[in-house]
Amino acid sequence: MADTLVCDIVTPDTLLFSGEAVLVSAPAAEGDIGLMYQCSPLMSTLRRGAIRIKGEDDQVTTFAVDGGYLEVDGLKVVVLASRAINLDRIDRDFAKSRIEQNKKRIAEMEKGDPARAFAESQISWQEYLIGLN
Repeated sequence: MADTLVCDIVTPDTLLFSGEAVLVSAPAAEGDIGLMYQCSPLMSTLRRGAIRIKGEDDQVTTFAVDGGYLEVDGLKVVVLASRAINLDRIDRDFAKSRIEQNKKRIAEMEKGDPARAFAESQISWQEYLIGLN
C-alpha cells in the first residue's frame, strides 16, 4: 500500500471530490505542480487548467478548474476552485447552449452593465470546456 494524500476539491456550490491520492497535479500560478505524500507545505493560486488525481489503483480522475486556490500540508491537498467540473461530466451540447444564451444576454445589455463581464466569463469557461472534449 502506497502512502497517500487526502485530496478535496471544493467549489462555492459543492464538495466535488474527496478521496485518497498517490499523486495530484495542479495548474499553479507559476506552472504545473505535482504533489505527493509528505511534500513540502505550499499555498498557491490556481490558473485555468486541469487537476489530475492519481489513485492507488493508478486510475486518474481529471477536473477542469477555472482558477482558485490550493493548499497542501504534506498530508492533505485542498483545492478551492471558483468553478470546476469532472471531465467525464462535460456535456458539449449544454455548453454550446450556455454560450448562445450568454451571447443573447450580452446583445441585450448596455455597454456599462456589470453583468456583462460575468456573461463573458461564462462564455469563456464554456468554450474552454468544449475544447477539452
